[in-house]
Amino acid sequence: MKMPLPQGVPTLRVKRTQNLTRPDNVFCMRINLSSHFLPFCVLCNTYPARVPGTTDHFPVISVINLVPPVKVKEERWDWWSTDWEELNEVLEKELEAVPDPDGYATGQEVEDTIEAFDAAVWHAVGAVVKKTKVTTHSKHWWTAELAQQRKEKKRLARCSYRQRDVPGSPVHEEYRAARNAFSARIKMVCDRHWQEWLEQIDGEDVWTAGQLMKSASSD
Repeated sequence: MKMPLPQGVPTLRVKRTQNLTRPDNVFCMRINLSSHFLPFCVLCNTYPARVPGTTDHFPVISVINLVPPVKVKEERWDWWSTDWEELNEVLEKELEAVPDPDGYATGQEVEDTIEAFDAAVWHAVGAVVKKTKVTTHSKHWWTAELAQQRKEKKRLARCSYRQRDVPGSPVHEEYRAARNAFSARIKMVCDRHWQEWLEQIDGEDVWTAGQLMKSASSD
């Protein structure tokens, strides 16, 4: 915790002696491990002239900047929905256009070849792979197959509801099977995404992983 009220500012005038003291304090809490609330505190001070009634405590007024910062939405490559066969075909053509090195005689030739291969890869990626905006609500484990499966489940749900007065209609069983398959698929994809993330985390993410493992599962 940090103190926004400046040091030495009195917060009380003793009635009997009229001495100024400071029994009151104002603290700013830490928001998380990497940021603090103190920078949002624009002003914190006492106002003896605004003492209400007969109290001996001075009112403490704080001005807080609560205007949220505008965060530009980031974009990332949408690898999940990528057509990998198309990407491989485009990449093969890009790599064929890269000139063969002349024996790697110098370090510069090695650097030039690496840059040429790197440019070929990213030209292929830019031509095939789409970009998607990253938001706080993004489900990074979501796939095109899940979207299609959910669409089919919703279709069967509507059909089942329309046939609600016909208990023997086969659509009820089809909907039940689709619903269970969709739930099982989500669990499998989430588990796989979790394992992949655990395998590539660094030291800074270990604490986050521990907190996620202790918390109740949601997404």
